[in-house]
Amino acid sequence: APLRGCGLCTLHNYLFLAGGVRGSGAEAVCCNEVFCYNPLTNIWSQVRPMQQARAQLKLVALDGLLYAIGGECLYSMECYDPRADAWSPRAPLPEGAFPVAHDAVACQGDIYVTGGHLFHRLLRYRPTKDAWDECPYSASHRRSSDMVALGGFLYRFDLLRGVGAAVMRYNTVTSSWSRAASLPLPAPTPLRCAVLGNTIYCLNHQVTATFTVSEGTAQFQAKELQPFPLGTKGVLCPFTLTLPARGPLQTAL
Repeated sequence: APLRGCGLCTLHNYLFLAGGVRGSGAEAVCCNEVFCYNPLTNIWSQVRPMQQARAQLKLVALDGLLYAIGGECLYSMECYDPRADAWSPRAPLPEGAFPVAHDAVACQGDIYVTGGHLFHRLLRYRPTKDAWDECPYSASHRRSSDMVALGGFLYRFDLLRGVGAAVMRYNTVTSSWSRAASLPLPAPTPLRCAVLGNTIYCLNHQVTATFTVSEGTAQFQAKELQPFPLGTKGVLCPFTLTLPARGPLQTAL
């Protein structure tokens, strides 16, 4: 059965899906299952389940490990080591931080969490100390749509009614925010983003845009790309994988 509210990320060119809700209504069940997709073999496999069932979590890859962060009614975090196929607990999020529908990303060896029920707060997790701390608030105070990391900066995409998307840039070295750019949108629909090279691809069901970062500049490209196919439904979750050349798929060693 399909899952809703699962966490998704890539690690070493594998796609991982964790948690989520299976079923609906009175039959809905929160899951702790974790699945891994290998694009070279086109095969899904199931790995060690999380220690806690989670829905609306975020899954982040950092230094060869996966971090499952928060979820509905959860402050906890756990870490998966693919080499040992084992999960272990990590420091929970700070008291009062309710991590649901949040955004999380790894940057410069740390993990940053914002948005959702955290609103404009920005939290940082330092794996070397297994500890959380609070970063300066974003000046935007708007609803966050997504956040990605590129070149030592965080790019947070906020929704502004009547304007569209405003990009706030956070310098992880100086701990300071600045406004980078804006993108007019026909409706304040959330954008989901993925990084490829020096370009951030931003998309929803109506718009596909590129946000390019180069030395000293960060801006949306004037020309929008082909929009997402009509008739599609559900939440978009963009990610990047390197796919093999077309040919026979390896199914066994």
